[in-house]
Amino acid sequence: MPGRGYFDLVTINGISIYAGSGDPNGALAATKGSLFSDKAAARLYENTDGAMTWSLVGGSTLLQNTVFVAKNGNDATADGSISKPFLTVQAAMEYAWTTYVVPVGPQPSPPFTRPCVYVMAGTYDDGPLVLPPQVCVQGCGFNHSRITGAWSIDDRWSNYAPPSLPSPPSVLVGNDFRSTWLNVGLFGGINIDFNPVFSNEGKLYAMGCRFAGDVTIAEKRVNPVSNSFTATACEFLGDLTLIGIPTLLEGCVTKGGTLYITQAIGAVFADVDNIFESSGGSFGNIMITSLDPAMPAYDCTFCHSAQPGTTLTLNGVYSTVKADLDAVPLQSFVALAGGAGLNQITRTNQLNWSGITANRPPSPYTGQPFFDTSLAPTGRPIWWDGTQWIDAAGIPV
Repeated sequence: MPGRGYFDLVTINGISIYAGSGDPNGALAATKGSLFSDKAAARLYENTDGAMTWSLVGGSTLLQNTVFVAKNGNDATADGSISKPFLTVQAAMEYAWTTYVVPVGPQPSPPFTRPCVYVMAGTYDDGPLVLPPQVCVQGCGFNHSRITGAWSIDDRWSNYAPPSLPSPPSVLVGNDFRSTWLNVGLFGGINIDFNPVFSNEGKLYAMGCRFAGDVTIAEKRVNPVSNSFTATACEFLGDLTLIGIPTLLEGCVTKGGTLYITQAIGAVFADVDNIFESSGGSFGNIMITSLDPAMPAYDCTFCHSAQPGTTLTLNGVYSTVKADLDAVPLQSFVALAGGAGLNQITRTNQLNWSGITANRPPSPYTGQPFFDTSLAPTGRPIWWDGTQWIDAAGIPV
């Protein structure tokens, strides 16, 4: 169609796909079942009569703010449409950032403006990848859409221009920036540090992903912060290191690596009850470290199963952990380091775990607490260290 630009044709699985701008009805002839992507309005049409009649697919803008990546893409000629995809994930993310995020200005983007970079099936051997804020990177499943590059973030996660700032800035403005990995396999390392980019309200999400390399998520600034990391139904095949970052893991599994949870010195958290919380899934070895006396208020709470032969290490006299009675058996499971003691462990669901000395549990597990009401002056908490009952000072009672 002269002047309308309906010449972008690609055939996928026998379906012809066109791209252009404007409503194709009465303007573009095609075989029945062909698809047309209206790039201007982000609408998808389907040909219904083998001539010039088209109807909206789903009656809505299904491809709004979606940027495609495919193995047959070309970064030099791509416009992000399904018929002109990008070849590399980084190029697609940069296009999504400049096209959909930047135009709304420096303030937080409304949810409907946050673009999706859709990675078609294939292995993408990208170099280093910088994840912009407000972008969702979505694949066809972690075994089908595989990205091998190492990931980091930059100062786009802040409302500030770092060269003109003190370090850290004395006044922070909430930015509520967030990005997501969804149904992709990430086979390079992940090193996300919210501190040097001056992010104070960055939120990172992962759902249905496989992390094949080591993952580090860090927040170490002493200002009140609300950066966070949430992962749901993900696999971590390497080490997962969490440094001072409020974290929620739901239905996640660690395989082969160690989960390191470091409660950062001097960190202050806004609206955070637990520095770490897990629900469901299963974990291997875990190490919890804290050298800050202010940190016990921010507990690590576990409600998941432990894989056979694994160890939970408490490192430091201020490290704390809460573990669900039914989910994490602590018998022969806890190791102590750096002066840590059994009194730093709290079990939830501790019904009837108190009483007189004669009612102490007859077969306690290592680390089991008990509140002995017979001990002077008005009762005291005690713990079973594997051979005897001890109080908070480590004295046998």
